[in-house]
This record gives sequence, structure tokens and C-alpha cells, in this order.
Amino acid sequence: MKDEIKLFLETQGRKDLVVHFEDEAWNKRVAYLADIFDQLNKLNLKLQGSETHALLFQDSLRAFVSKLQNWRRKTNLGNIIMFEKLCGMMDESQLQLDQFLKDEITGHFQSLKKGVECYFPELSQEQEALVRNPFSTKLDVSSIPDEIQDEFFNLRNDSSAHYLKVKSVTQFWCAMYQSYSKVSMIALRVLVPSASTYLCEAGFSTFVNIKTKNRNILDVGDDMRLALTNFRPRISKIAAEMQDKGTWQAPAVQLLSQVQQQTILAICDLCVP
Repeated sequence: MKDEIKLFLETQGRKDLVVHFEDEAWNKRVAYLADIFDQLNKLNLKLQGSETHALLFQDSLRAFVSKLQNWRRKTNLGNIIMFEKLCGMMDESQLQLDQFLKDEITGHFQSLKKGVECYFPELSQEQEALVRNPFSTKLDVSSIPDEIQDEFFNLRNDSSAHYLKVKSVTQFWCAMYQSYSKVSMIALRVLVPSASTYLCEAGFSTFVNIKTKNRNILDVGDDMRLALTNFRPRISKIAAEMQDKGTWQAPAVQLLSQVQQQTILAICDLCVP
């Protein structure tokens, strides 16, 4: 891509920009920026999804901060193997990582670290421990409100809760809410709030797909509900139940089963994020 951009600028007569491609220090900075943006894109993908919560975000951000600290240490030693494009350019041109560039890169790591750490307020260790693993023997019970402590001990000693097979901590606390509502509410107050704008952006994208220029007076309330739900409509079962109610409905049911079934399913496939 570098050669193509350089050729394009030459054909446009932008010699003031082409001259940068001959600058080794500038090329090193661009290669580093390409690598660090690639790492940021990977982090961004981890923060997307409909079932994310603050604890998952904290895990991903803490891992990224740890990587930054490790990259800073390695860069100071002249080891840039973690940056594919910069490392490839240095090997290809047999260049050395000068001290000035080292200082720029490590300084950028420090600013990134500060920026990432301020995204989410830190939960107290006791609150985080309760949400992640209420069965931990290291959990300080005195940090739990007095009126909830008895219920907490019931939960901790519930063998069925110990061996409950669930895929996520959110599913665990939702399953516990019926039996241990007060303790579960503490955890759900941490897990339920949306940690990103992903769901909002997905809703807007669905809205744009449904309410096009040719359907600008359409009331999309019901359509949005159908498109954003995780439930798949069982059209065949609904149509069969309607047919059992009377033969006079058969033509309409036949039309539903052949045309509207495909339309509804197509909307779901198109719009469900």
C-alpha cells in the first residue's frame, strides 16, 4: 500500500507529501502507528457484542495495559518483535531503532496506558470478588450488607448452585435471582448496565435498514421488536394452529405460510445484529 500511495501522490504532483516517503524516521513512525492501530482494533473487537458487561471490559483492558507495560520494557531493550510491520521494515532496510524513536514509542505507550485506565471506574475488590465467585473462601463477608449476609451464607452452601452449569457469570446470577434475590441484585447492578454503545449502534443500524427512503412513513415499532429479538418466530407452528381453528381461514394461512414466512425470516436474517 505504501508504494501505491506514493505513486498516487506523484501523479497528483504532491511533491511536498512524496518527500516524506524518503524519510526513514517518518517511515518508522508510520509503520509503528500501523502496528499499534492493529492492536487497538483487536482490543475493540473484544469489546463488541450483545452480552458484554463491565467485568469483561475490565479484563480486556487490564490485559491490554499489561501488554503495554511489557512492550515498553521490550522496546527499551531494542526488541520490537511484537510489531510486525515495523520489525519487517527494519529487517528489510537493515535499519536500527534509534534512541529518539524508542523514547517516542515508550512515551506513546505511557499515554495509551493512562487513557485506557480511565475508561471504567475500578470496582472495590470485595464487590468484584462477590460478582465473579461468591463461593471463594477469600471473600470478606463483612463487606456484604448485614441484612444480606444470611442469604449469602445460604447461597455459598447451596450445593446445587455450586455445580450449576452456565456459560457466563450473568447467566449464573440470573438463575440465582429467584432463590437469592438480594445477593443477586448486588451482582446484577454490576452486570446489567450496558458497558458500551454496541446495542444502541446495532439498533440504529437496524432502524436504517428497515425505514428506507421508500418507507419513510412506516411505523417501525413492531418491525424493530421483531428484528432485534433473539427469538426466532416459529411460523410453521403458528400457521398450523391457525389452520386447526377453521377451514375458512385456509387461504389466508396458505398465503402466510408461503410468502410472509419468507419475508419475516428474511427480515430477521438481515436485521438481527
